[in-house]
Amino acid sequence: MSELNPVFEYVELNLDSWDSSTTGGTSFEGSASPTNQIQYSWPQFYFTSKKIVVAGMKVLSAEIPFVFDTVTTRNNTFQFTLAGVPTTITIPPGTYTGATLATQLQTLIQVVSPGFLVTWSSSTLRFTFTFSGGAFTWGFIFPAERQSAYSLMGFLPKTTTTLFNNGSIVSPTVASPTGPYYLYLNSRTIGSLVNFNLPDGAATGSGPELCRIPINTNFGGVILYTDPDPEKYFDFFIGNQISSFDFYLTLGSDQNQKPLDMKAVPWSLKLGLLCYRDANSNLGKRPASMMKGEISRIK
Repeated sequence: MSELNPVFEYVELNLDSWDSSTTGGTSFEGSASPTNQIQYSWPQFYFTSKKIVVAGMKVLSAEIPFVFDTVTTRNNTFQFTLAGVPTTITIPPGTYTGATLATQLQTLIQVVSPGFLVTWSSSTLRFTFTFSGGAFTWGFIFPAERQSAYSLMGFLPKTTTTLFNNGSIVSPTVASPTGPYYLYLNSRTIGSLVNFNLPDGAATGSGPELCRIPINTNFGGVILYTDPDPEKYFDFFIGNQISSFDFYLTLGSDQNQKPLDMKAVPWSLKLGLLCYRDANSNLGKRPASMMKGEISRIK
């Protein structure tokens, strides 16, 4: 059995979004949900019962219901051009499969060009767009890198694809109609205090991100995350005392990094904290917050 460490103690925080005291922010990603539900998408917590001073932290595990939209008002537009005239197409927010997005795209584009067809291939993971409206140039424009549907439809950002007369355009890249393959867990309070970084090309190279969470289930399931290397902790700046903190989720490949709407469904986190002991404490005495018979030990 290891001895008590005279410098550090290990503390776990188990958080449920429904246990939050208030909201950590004022908005979430392009949602029609009532504003009083923001608290459960961007919860703010308080932890004042123990005045801990944190030396290191880690997100150990998470349980996140896959109920959020992967098509939002930040990634749902593109331009369909016909005879040189662009029309902005807006995909309704939601969560799609390849087949359902093909149906939705076909319905939207047929308003501009009746008879336009969109099909989805489950083997190649690409869309085929077919125009049969006569001798006109036609195509797609994705003018913005961070606010268009290029990834959903299988195109590169900031591109223009044009075809003359009748014919078909196949997605030049594999499409992502179901959304990104991972999420970021973020905290405006804690994110800047740890060395979890994105490269300079991202929207927030040293921003609020704390953890990268793979999406390992389909819509309606529960994303289960366990840290693959739980022995490594992020250093905190010396003297950082946590009394309140916020968390929210963002789509992994959405460089706008706007909080997702969790539809008021509870989601949970487990944090591991390495904290400084009070040098004046009697290490032989258990903390008052511990149950009878428990002892605090650390390797």
